[in-house]
Amino acid sequence: MDIQQIRNFLTLSEELHFWRTAEITNITQSALSRQIQGMEEELGVRLFERNKRNVSLTASGTFLKEK
Repeated sequence: MDIQQIRNFLTLSEELHFWRTAEITNITQSALSRQIQGMEEELGVRLFERNKRNVSLTASGTFLKEK
């Protein structure tokens, strides 16, 4: 996990929208998704609940955001 992934995670945790976060961070939506999935795999927890319409933080995601 690098500092850019952490910054992107924090932006996504505020926006709760992958497309908007991708625009703000100036990366593609698919690259952002891969970064978040990589963080989740590295940490062994889900950080976000996702479905077609909504993105929300899990308890683990909230904990990471606060730290």
